Amino acid sequence: MAHDPTSPRTVTLASMTWPYQKHPLERGLEGVAAAGFGHVSLGLPHQGAAPIDDAAPGEAQRVRALLDRYGLAPVSWVSTDALAPSRPVEAAQRRMDFLQELGVTELLCLGISSYRRFPDEPMTDAELAPRYQEFIERYRVHAAEAERRGMIITLKPHTGNTATAQILLDTVAAIGSDAVRACYDPGNVRFYEGINPAEDFPPVAERTASFVVKDHAGARADANFPVPGEGECDFATMFVDLHRAGFEGPIIVERLDGRGEDVPAEEIDARLARSHANLTGLLSSAGFGWR
Repeated sequence: MAHDPTSPRTVTLASMTWPYQKHPLERGLEGVAAAGFGHVSLGLPHQGAAPIDDAAPGEAQRVRALLDRYGLAPVSWVSTDALAPSRPVEAAQRRMDFLQELGVTELLCLGISSYRRFPDEPMTDAELAPRYQEFIERYRVHAAEAERRGMIITLKPHTGNTATAQILLDTVAAIGSDAVRACYDPGNVRFYEGINPAEDFPPVAERTASFVVKDHAGARADANFPVPGEGECDFATMFVDLHRAGFEGPIIVERLDGRGEDVPAEEIDARLARSHANLTGLLSSAGFGWR
């Protein structure tokens, strides 16, 4: 359905704590809040700390208290681990229980990788076909549970059955539930596929529930992820497409570590603040407000 491109739209501007992966979770929350973000995406591990245990009594309350300390509201939780076809269905249900207690409604997931080893050892179609089918069948089960709870599952480009906008759209359609939608990641599309994400994105724009603003510079497989808005991804064009599609979901920072250099937390703070300034300018130009 087309939307009035002149109507006001408001998105939720958020950051993962992933830029602070080599620091404690609490330092990441502190940095995200100090950079001007009021919302955060969680679920990836931090060095020097045990992974958050969604089965531990009181864990949701502990995380909630940390978020409240820094004035942050959670928008999504990376949940590829719990929803993987190799895991029991109960692991996904336990994750959903945990997130409901925490107040998170989006489970952000990857699809099936098509590489034995990226970038030079792809798997064959014969190897991938049964894995893709297993994924579809399991995610139909997850989708029914998410729909019952009023939650959504989003799938993010990462080669394989989520590699590009059209492939991602086809996978979402095969699962066949309104509880499963796209989380577009232009940096991944450019890095893994070597294509222009601004040209790739339009087919899936209306099925996009969240958008990871990962930037990229250089050729395919060149691991260079600049501060969002300072690389080669055309966010200005994609934000216009999002506005036209009626998008009002989370816009989420994931990486800004360049070539993976080890930088102090204070430098991450500065980069995250730059990303906030860059993104608010780009969003405003596309006609978005933000919270």
